[in-house]
Amino acid sequence: MITAIGAIVHATHQRNELVRFYREKLGLGDPDHTKGQQFFRIGDLRLGIDAGDARLRGPLPRTGLAFVVDDLDRQVSHMKSLGVAFDLEPHEASGARVAVCRDPDGNFVTLMSGPRLGDNRPAPARRPKGRGAAKRTGAKPKAKKKR
Repeated sequence: MITAIGAIVHATHQRNELVRFYREKLGLGDPDHTKGQQFFRIGDLRLGIDAGDARLRGPLPRTGLAFVVDDLDRQVSHMKSLGVAFDLEPHEASGARVAVCRDPDGNFVTLMSGPRLGDNRPAPARRPKGRGAAKRTGAKPKAKKKR
């Protein structure tokens, strides 16, 4: 059973450039070093930057990361002052404000702020409705209508 995400790891051919981007331009601070990987701690999540396992070489996939920020405009302004270009300028989307840039590997980095993102916790899982739902929840099953 999976109980949590231990880390998100970027395998890259440009480890130093990615570490510098996340440390300096995004402002995540200094990473922890563990077994050849560098991990940034963001709340309960760890973002790893790794050169990749030599046995698993091949085209690197593009991934996207989303970071919740306190002040989107200030964060975007700071990153622009450090030379970061944005694919999408700050705008409203689904009840939040978002902006999108890319890291040196071309991975999308979304910055988000807004009232719906306050505690950054996922919504609780919903129980499926239908057959067997009453048994799982302890509720009494509804009586079937006679035709």
